[in-house]
Amino acid sequence: MTDMLWHPAMLPLSFGLLGSMLFVWRTYIRLHEGKRQLERQREEHRSLFQNNVDGVVAVDSEGAILMANPAACDLVGLGEDELVGRPFPDLIVEEGRSRANAALEAALGGIHSTLETEVQHLESELSEVELTSVPIVIGDDVVGAYEILRDSTERKRLERELEDRALHDYLTGLPNRALFSDRLAHALNRRRRDAESVALLYVDLDRFKPINDRAGHKVGDHLLCEVATRLKSLVRDADTVARIGGDEFAVLLETVDGEAQALAAAERIVAVVRAPIITGGEEHQVGASVGIAVSTEDLESPEELVHQADLAMYEAKRRGGFQFKLYSHELEQEGSGWADQIEGQLRRAVEKEELELVYQPIVDVGGSRIVGVEALVRWTHPEHGLLMPNAFIAVAEKSSLIAEIDRWVLEQSCNDIKRLLDFGVMDTPFCLSVNLSARHFDESDFVDAIEDIVRRTRFPSNLLQLEITESSAGGDPEKVRELKQLGVKVAIDDFGTGYSSLSYLKDLDVDVLKVDRSFVLALGADPASVAIVRTILTLAEMLNLEVIVEGIEDPVQLAHLEDLGGSLVQGFFFGRPVPATDLPNLLSNGIDVTKGRVHHDEKEEVGAVRGLPPLGASALSIIPKSHRKWKPGRRRP
Repeated sequence: MTDMLWHPAMLPLSFGLLGSMLFVWRTYIRLHEGKRQLERQREEHRSLFQNNVDGVVAVDSEGAILMANPAACDLVGLGEDELVGRPFPDLIVEEGRSRANAALEAALGGIHSTLETEVQHLESELSEVELTSVPIVIGDDVVGAYEILRDSTERKRLERELEDRALHDYLTGLPNRALFSDRLAHALNRRRRDAESVALLYVDLDRFKPINDRAGHKVGDHLLCEVATRLKSLVRDADTVARIGGDEFAVLLETVDGEAQALAAAERIVAVVRAPIITGGEEHQVGASVGIAVSTEDLESPEELVHQADLAMYEAKRRGGFQFKLYSHELEQEGSGWADQIEGQLRRAVEKEELELVYQPIVDVGGSRIVGVEALVRWTHPEHGLLMPNAFIAVAEKSSLIAEIDRWVLEQSCNDIKRLLDFGVMDTPFCLSVNLSARHFDESDFVDAIEDIVRRTRFPSNLLQLEITESSAGGDPEKVRELKQLGVKVAIDDFGTGYSSLSYLKDLDVDVLKVDRSFVLALGADPASVAIVRTILTLAEMLNLEVIVEGIEDPVQLAHLEDLGGSLVQGFFFGRPVPATDLPNLLSNGIDVTKGRVHHDEKEEVGAVRGLPPLGASALSIIPKSHRKWKPGRRRP
């Protein structure tokens, strides 16, 4: 049999049968392999569907759910068996359902689309999703759609966080300048619609820079955060507190009845910011200069209200800080145009030595003698003539010029008085008093600059008296102590006009209190002013401090002051300020305190400035009887 199979005549038949068998075998192998590949593709598809990190829902041509993967089930909090058969758009929150319906209809029409919406979780939680609708195409027919739900909750959170950071201050969490400007614009638009007033309060911290420089940025950051917290505690929920710069804040009062309500808010801000702040076991005190602007019917833009509040704030700071100022048209006229005009000229004036000094005597009326002088700066302007400090010092304080002017005044006056001392024109003890600005005092090298000038001019430090504001002294007592270590005397200027704190006087190593002229003007007419001056004199005596009363312009004021026990005075009654060249003559002639040194025409000028009639002989009749027998050299008890 075997021989027959291999017989040459049987070979064609054998190969035909074998070929058929091989063909069948190969076909079987191919079909089996195709089935395996198809099964593998199905598994891969199932794996892709089931394990996709995005939620995937398959819907039929009617929009009913056919199947859903675990990620989709997790998003809505339902199992697949609970989802099958439901209309897919029902999973979307009501606000986005119409858009989801439109996207599904587009997918069933063969068009891809993507939108952002939210799905409702079974436990009332919302998930933000990016919904992509993809048509399912078999052949040429669209038989359904895949709805792919990509959870964007975390991405949206990060986007909102980035947006929040862009609109809020990183340190305090308060709105920044950009967000504040937007809220201000909305508030003013609403004001025009509802006929309500809006108030803007600009807050600039006093004494912050020296504390930040000395104690470090960590302490400075803590102070800023504490101030932010205090400001937020003062306003209503509808109002806005923002940090708009390093140590600058803004408060938007959405609705106010008028200026009175805005002024009351500013007063609370000044008081609450001034309260001591304890950090790192150390107590610090900052203050606030607050500018107030209230919207009016003719206000044209938010920028205009910001400008008004900013201008008022600078005026409050110019006055020594720790106070507030309401914007007025007069302030605008005094500030902007004139400031723009003279700032550059003032800078050149310093370089060209157009500034000059005059000296006003400090008089001991009890001893009838001049015991010192205060150096006062004047500007001989090439066009406007002689300018008083109130015409240009405010401009200088808004720039770096004020420190340069202060140093020039101090050095020039030390040289002038040292020359007179060397020639024996005056007897010691004799005091040179120089007023220094709060902004200059805030500079970190302030004490070093003073020491350098005293050393170079060789002026006796014990004869030098530096006048600073009470806010400066109270805000940086350590700097006051450093000045005292140089041997100089420290005077608190315009005492009683700010938020005077009696507690800090006992801790401050100061020598002199200078009573502001505003109290002197009312002596004999305003009981409150009399009480304030009497209190200051009594307090100074208890604390072993000297008191210099400014603004004595007539014998009536002098008499009332003497009746209260005051002795050291300044004022036009004893003569106008004179240049250094006239000091020898002034000192040699002395002072007659019963007559003063003011000529009759000068008295008229002084009275006219204050809206008062000129002094005549009859004015002496209203001097208290207790003073009519008072003679020079006799000091009243």
